[in-house]
Order: sequence, then structure tokens, then C-alpha cells
Amino acid sequence: MRSVILGVDGLTFRVLHPLIERGDLPNFQKLAQQGCEAILESKYPPLTPAAWTSLSTGLKPARHGVYDFWSYEDQQSNGKRSARVQTKRKGGKAIWNILSEYGKQVLVLNVPVTYPPEPVNGIMVSGYMTPSAEVDFTYPQAFKEELFRVVPDYEIDLNLHNFFGKPKSMERLIDATLHMTERRIELMTYLLKEKPWDFAYIAFVGPDRLQHSLWDQIMALEPHPIEYFHLLDKALGIILEQLGPEDTLFIVSDHGFQGIHYTFSINEYLRNKGLLVPTQLDQINKANRTAYIKQLVKRLGLISLARRTKRALKHAGALHVPHSDVFHPLIEDIDLERTVAYVPSLSGYPGSYVDIFFKPGTPAEKVAEVSEDLKRQVHPRTGQALVSAIYTDEVYGEGPFAPREPHLLVLPNDGITFRMDLGMKWVWDETSKTRGTHQKDGVLYAYGSGIKQGFKAPNAEIYDLVPTVLHSMGLPLPHAFDGRVLDELFVQPATAGQGQGTAKSEGSLARRKLQKLLEV
Repeated sequence: MRSVILGVDGLTFRVLHPLIERGDLPNFQKLAQQGCEAILESKYPPLTPAAWTSLSTGLKPARHGVYDFWSYEDQQSNGKRSARVQTKRKGGKAIWNILSEYGKQVLVLNVPVTYPPEPVNGIMVSGYMTPSAEVDFTYPQAFKEELFRVVPDYEIDLNLHNFFGKPKSMERLIDATLHMTERRIELMTYLLKEKPWDFAYIAFVGPDRLQHSLWDQIMALEPHPIEYFHLLDKALGIILEQLGPEDTLFIVSDHGFQGIHYTFSINEYLRNKGLLVPTQLDQINKANRTAYIKQLVKRLGLISLARRTKRALKHAGALHVPHSDVFHPLIEDIDLERTVAYVPSLSGYPGSYVDIFFKPGTPAEKVAEVSEDLKRQVHPRTGQALVSAIYTDEVYGEGPFAPREPHLLVLPNDGITFRMDLGMKWVWDETSKTRGTHQKDGVLYAYGSGIKQGFKAPNAEIYDLVPTVLHSMGLPLPHAFDGRVLDELFVQPATAGQGQGTAKSEGSLARRKLQKLLEV
């Protein structure tokens, strides 16, 4: 029994279903008709690093240690708090570790947050968050030379800074995404055909790269950006050709996607409540004046003229517009000694969520008070409620990497995301154009041996993938997962005791692994 996971960053049924219905994606249509389809929920939070790590481990962040692009150290006595970029999980075993221990041969290609690559029984090529192709991003290390011999212009990911603010930037972004994906398909095809494998985990990131900037064009099914999904369907067809009658395939996305029109400035809200104290009040006042001018220009109907003028100056070289790193935390802008609640990460804008940090020791009553007040927030013009769901830090699970301070994780309603910058004149604002952001409802397809056909399954969660794949391969679960085996996908449900995520003793685990190795 072999199994393939095809992971696609940001894939959503909002795009897939219209394309399937008009006959553009025959291989996805085959899966919908001959396999199972379900919404795969990504909620804690719906952000690339945390979601991919949960997909790969079956664990919540408290057990694998990934919450954001950044890892935050505990607050020091002087009020300082440091942060560092996180490129892989802190703990827990990924499915490729588990299968390697069971003696299975694995191929892991371009899965995000896997740098540096880990020793596996097979081949691993690190994905998004790898610093560059100059580092050792393959295991074994010698495979890097083979990779570039087979696919000389292979790319780990795009450098988005190369596209924005330049002539025909969106056309260039689409073309670059297509080129990167074609090279990924070349490497995938080589690995599946030329290397031994029992399990393959292959990731594509194109939808996320395109949908953030081109959401309206993609929803309108414009031909150029839609070329990407035709290419993805081609990749799916190649995988299907490699499957035997006993094999299974799972297609998953780390989160869904949506278009947003409204923003809510969460840190400015917390400042207005007296819960956040900035370090530079003069900068805040300057930002207030800038926000006021922006709103005035918008209300006078001059915003399009201002943008045209700005673009003309920029293209003429008369205006320098630095491209900031959206993921850099705001720790230096906040007086942590006097602040009760704040959001350090800008990841919530593209991710469409916020993780509010509270000062250690903040009473539960104060956290509940903020939660209830956020639930009361509505857009002043539309009347739409801000909050779709709000959770305390218990939702991150239990484990060695659980937050030490209280948290609130807030998911907004559709069409809304958060801004984290301070100095906004109004807490609510409207975007100048539709932006694409993450949304919790991702994609799940299951297909192959033992899988029901034409079945619309109930919603699943990203933690359910690993135990379900292990079950599909006829393997026992080596430890307790935060997810479950998706019994409803299979023609024959699990027998008693099979697929249970209960922790076993080290001795019994070793005996089961030895037995499986002897069966290979």
C-alpha cells in the first residue's frame, strides 16, 4: 500500500468548483466523482507555518511549536522581547519521520517549514522558508547536485519583491509562478518514476502566490491566471498515472482563501481601550495625520487621481517607495512594560486572523472582557459583525510549546481582515481594491483503495490528515494525535482499537515497528 499527499497552498473550492463545473479540470473532476471531497478546516491559526506543520504532524501548535513565521522569546524583566524567524518545527514527529521508522521509503518535495532538511529513509527537498538555493536544502545533501542536473532552473519559491511596483508586475508574477510550477512538475515526475517510494508528499504553492494579488481576476476566471490551475490539474494527472490499485491519494490545502474589502485595526483598537502603550507617541501622531489625509482624499473622490500620480512619479524614478517585510513583528513599537494586550505579528493581514498576546498574569476576567467587546464590534456602515470565532489559548492544545501568557485567537467574518499598524484615525477602513487573504475552509480530496466514491464528507480538520494516511497504509498509529482517522472516508470502517490515537509504551511501540519492518 502506497500513499501520496498532494499539498497545495491556499487551494480553495471557491476557485476549484467553478473550474470543475465548466470542464477545465478533468483530473480534479475524476477525484470528485470517484473519491471523497470535504472541507478541511484550518483555524488555529489559518497561517502557512502553523497550518503546514499541523498537516504534517497531526499535532496542534502546543506540541510542534509553530504559531507564526516568528518565534517569540519570553518577555524579559526589562520589558524587552526578542523574536527570530522560524524555518521548521520545534518538536513532534512528522509523517515522514514516522514512516521512515516503519521502514517505508519516502519522498518529500517542497513542503513549507522544513529547513534544514531532516534525515529520512528516502529524499527530502526543503520548501518555503528555505533561505535560498545556495544552502544545503536536500537530504541526502548529495541529491542537490542530481536535482539541478535533472532540473537546472529549479526554484524553491518566488521572491515576491521582484514583482511588486514594477511595470506589468502581475503578468510577470503569473508567468514566474507558471515557470516555477513547471519545474516543480519536472522534478516530481522524475522522483515518482525514477526513485523507489512508498509515500510521497509533494507541495505546490502557486495559488497562495497568485490569489493574494489577483483574487478578483481569478474569481472572474480570467485566462492568464487560470492557466495555473490547468497546470496543477496536469500535475494531478501525472500522479494518478503512478498509482496502483492498492494505492491512495490525498489532496489537501493548508487553508482556504477569500477576497476582503474591509480592515479592522486591532492594535489601534487595543490602544483606544488603554490596553496598549506605544513607544513613540510622535510617530503615532504623525501616522494619525497621514490616515486623516488618506480618508479625506478618499471621501473627496480623489483617491484614483492620487494613485495615478504616485504610479507616474514612481515609474519616472522621482519617488522611492520601500518594500517592507510584512511579517516583521512590531515588538519595538510597543512598550511591553506598560502594555496589557497587543498583536506583535503582521502575519494576520494576509492570514485574516489575529493572535492577541496578553501580559503574563493578566486575569481571566480581563481576557474575557476583551473577547466580549470584540464580539460586539460591527462595521459602522454595513452592520457586519467583526468576529466569526474567537478562542482562548486552550485551542492551541496541550504540550511543551503551549503559550505561557494568555492569548485570544480571533477569526473575522468573510470579507474582513486585520491591520496591526498604529496611528489609524478610524479603526475600520475599506481597502482600495479587493485583496486576497486566507480563510479557514481548505480543501480535502481522498481517492484510491478503500476510499468511498462520489462521497461528500463532513468537514475535517488539518490534524486529521496524518492519522488518516497512516490508516490508509495499514499502519498503526505510533502515538496520540490531536486529529483522528477520518473513518467516514473509507468503505470499511476501522476495526476496534485500530486508528486510535492513544499513547502506548515505548516497548510496545518498538515491538510494533519491528513487526512492520519484518513484514516489509
